[in-house]
Amino acid sequence: MRELLAHVDLDRAFYERLRECVLRGNERMNLTRIVEPEEFLRKHVLDSLLPFLVVPALRELPDRLVLADLGSGAGFPGLPLSRLRPGWTITLLERTRKKAAFLAETVEELGAGNVRVLAADAREAAPLLGRCDVVTARAVGEIAEVVRAAKGLLGPHGVIVHYKGDASGEELEEGAAAAKRLGLVQEGPFAYELPPDAKRAVVLSRSSGRTRGAVRPPRVAKRRTRGGRGR
Repeated sequence: MRELLAHVDLDRAFYERLRECVLRGNERMNLTRIVEPEEFLRKHVLDSLLPFLVVPALRELPDRLVLADLGSGAGFPGLPLSRLRPGWTITLLERTRKKAAFLAETVEELGAGNVRVLAADAREAAPLLGRCDVVTARAVGEIAEVVRAAKGLLGPHGVIVHYKGDASGEELEEGAAAAKRLGLVQEGPFAYELPPDAKRAVVLSRSSGRTRGAVRPPRVAKRRTRGGRGR
């Protein structure tokens, strides 16, 4: 873990403040049982960040993009990513209003200026429809379920990032089928190791451009000359 942290610009003070916010939030609702400092850093913060550090397709994302964190809960992976990639515009989507209120308080306390909170699920997030470059989904359901819920958020070349401890063959098959029906392409799983020995993976559901159901621009009839040929 120390060797890995040496290669990550990890703001421990920021994440300790986040942990303190989560501890206070736990007094009002069930956010997470993982609150011991090193375990919190490893199982929540590092797990949120690692795919964007080790998976080439995610590591090479541009410095500015729009990201939605679906079912954000205690703020993972959205809040750690906001610190790692300050140029990203991040929306934490959380339909449970008590959790959304906690997230809004936490964003304000952390001074995370590139983050906003929306008390809605993916299908209700009108400001984000068709605008997201990345949608993250961590511990919010199976791949097929998330694809059906989040597809409408994706821009023309957007990608859904599914965090998985273990994606079974059946879940992968059903996810790929759901993605195909909606004009997306499933990629992965891409494995990574959470120190010291936990196996994790992400699966990507990527838009190849125009997804099925996208609105086509109206066709404009060509003006014709007397000779019947367009100008």
